[in-house]
Amino acid sequence: MTNNSSQKAEVINRNSFVNLALGQGFNVFLPVYDGGIDFIIDRENGNELYKVQLKSRWTIDKKYEGRDIWIAFPVGKEWYLIPHDEMIRVASPGVVSSRPWVEKDRYSKRGLSKADLARYNDFRFPKSGPASSVP
Repeated sequence: MTNNSSQKAEVINRNSFVNLALGQGFNVFLPVYDGGIDFIIDRENGNELYKVQLKSRWTIDKKYEGRDIWIAFPVGKEWYLIPHDEMIRVASPGVVSSRPWVEKDRYSKRGLSKADLARYNDFRFPKSGPASSVP
């Protein structure tokens, strides 16, 4: 058996996020095939459904555009759940004109600036307050 730390980190992150989602009253569905969606979270009583792609950091990828996919990623001990297309929309011009985005169709960054954190504050998961206020 190989020791693959990135696979272990992915399992730990998935379990961490799923635990948070369950604690907020969501049910979690794992697809049989990962076609860009790692899992779906659904809260029937609030009629909320999110197709989630789990990342280890802030990441945008052209293959997720226009698919109503939400990106879940940690920053320190906080989790964020953000619509992918919203991440592109509010990204700095330097991101969408960068070589990785233009030539490789994806861009990621480790850590977020204070401005980024403020911009994404409404997308912390879970939000502070009652469960009904969460995405």
